[in-house]
Amino acid sequence: MRRSRSLITVWSLCALLFFLRTTQTAKYALTWDVFGYYLYLPATFIHDDPSLKDHAWLDEVMTTYDPSSTLYQLVDGTNGSRVIKYSSGMAVAYAPWFFIAHALAKPLGYEADGFSPPYQYAVTYGMLLWVLLGLFLFRSALLHFFSDGWTAVLLVLIVLGTNYLPLAALDGTLLTHPFLFTLYAGMLLATIRWHERPDWKSALAIGACAGWITLVRPSEGVCVLIPLLWMGPEGVKAKWCQVLAQWKHVLAMVMAFIVLASPQLLYWKTVTGQWLFYSYINPGEGFDFASPHISDYLFSFRKGWFVYTPLVLLMVFGMATLWRNARHLFWPIAIFLVVDLYVVASWTNWWYAGGSFSARSMVPALVLLALPLGYVLRGDWRKVLLPVAFPLMVLNLFQTWQWNHGIISKERMTLAYYAAVFGRTSVPVGARQLLLVERSFNGDDRLSDTSGYAAHTLYENAFNDQPDSVYTLTAEDPFTPGPDVRFADLTSKDHAWLRISARWRVKDAVGDPPVIVATFHHKGEAYKYFTRSWEREDENEEWSSISFDYITPEVRSPEDNLKVYIWNQHGGTHRVDDLRVEVFEPK
Repeated sequence: MRRSRSLITVWSLCALLFFLRTTQTAKYALTWDVFGYYLYLPATFIHDDPSLKDHAWLDEVMTTYDPSSTLYQLVDGTNGSRVIKYSSGMAVAYAPWFFIAHALAKPLGYEADGFSPPYQYAVTYGMLLWVLLGLFLFRSALLHFFSDGWTAVLLVLIVLGTNYLPLAALDGTLLTHPFLFTLYAGMLLATIRWHERPDWKSALAIGACAGWITLVRPSEGVCVLIPLLWMGPEGVKAKWCQVLAQWKHVLAMVMAFIVLASPQLLYWKTVTGQWLFYSYINPGEGFDFASPHISDYLFSFRKGWFVYTPLVLLMVFGMATLWRNARHLFWPIAIFLVVDLYVVASWTNWWYAGGSFSARSMVPALVLLALPLGYVLRGDWRKVLLPVAFPLMVLNLFQTWQWNHGIISKERMTLAYYAAVFGRTSVPVGARQLLLVERSFNGDDRLSDTSGYAAHTLYENAFNDQPDSVYTLTAEDPFTPGPDVRFADLTSKDHAWLRISARWRVKDAVGDPPVIVATFHHKGEAYKYFTRSWEREDENEEWSSISFDYITPEVRSPEDNLKVYIWNQHGGTHRVDDLRVEVFEPK
């Protein structure tokens, strides 16, 4: 049968992804980041509360389903509203499966609250269908350039030889990246078809896919470079003559883009009164366009793209083959990849925490990278590179297994630990000590073993210059002095621990006790803000002592500064003494 091998391959890969997905529970599907993507639906269609002003129902969801340790997915808006941090593109993708679950929940005996098992399973396997659709679109795009056999080979290599596999079928089915792969495949296919034979269907598909991609992740708006720069073998002049001749199609693309991208603008206007709202307000994260983390993003053993998806190196090598044999494909792919890599590597948390395998933000780009991979594998180097490609695929599968079984750490990898577990099916004794320091999700960090650290006192103040050698906090004077030091001056390592202690006079205190504040600042804005207060256990005791540990955050810049002080948060009059900050720096 014509093109049967690639079709059989797609169906086989779909069956594999479906099977792997069934090995993962759906119970925790609507949690963490996905909880934020999804929250638009129950907030709007069940509780009629898109502004999230009613805390009662959301508090009940947090208590009943425990979707995350904090509501980091929300930021404060105006007039008591709360704004969902993430854009709404994934909620649009979840919506058909949400409505199916909502119709079935009560008849099946479950709560129709948006989070009970029918919603968990419907959204999980509904998203898997979107993911599987992407493989069929991807196959159709590849067949424009390669034979049926080579298309089958590329499908296998992309799915099994990259981090597409764990994201699509294990931990990331509901995340943005495998769904973006589907949208990119659809946009590429529509772009190819429109340039070969312009029609309204392809034009609308280009604009709709690009708009939905941007609605899912605004930073992925760079996708418009693909249809903008795409051209046929005839070159740039022929492409732009076609654009001018088909200007109505171009207008249709723009309109489709606006329609698909506009729901986010409408949401922001409804909730905040502003058409544009920047929700990533945490100073500890953001785009560092002036200092992108490209080398770490590509080569770091923490989660480097080239380290954990080495097949990509063949794709990059294939760009030289495109330059020689298909220059009309080289330029749009090269320019898009450079811009896309620059954007994703400029994000402060370049490792994109959340436990995914390899650099998950580059999964959509694999749609395009399959082209240089195909060109180089079927070229003059195929006898050398094919025997390399499949072992790299096997390595990817094995390391994916290691990652899924906790042998490869999800966020704390180092070169030393990688070397210790390479090729192993279990973690050697003592190897976990080679990992990066473990950080808690809720901020309740504790240094239990100081043997690997060198200690020194950073700050000590007995307030001997004050009356009675204590510091009196009042409403007019609510802050004590304290250390203010740059991270670069605090330590040359990736982290340090602080042990912070002080005393509060209980006997004659007026009002609720003060709090000790430890926080970092980036350009004057606070992050990793932590407070700890005394507890009034015995009214008859004269002084109450407190001591706690604080680990430095993964600072956005070495210039970011630490501050520690005691704050009279609740008013009244309090006397405090002996503020001490001790630093434990890794040896």
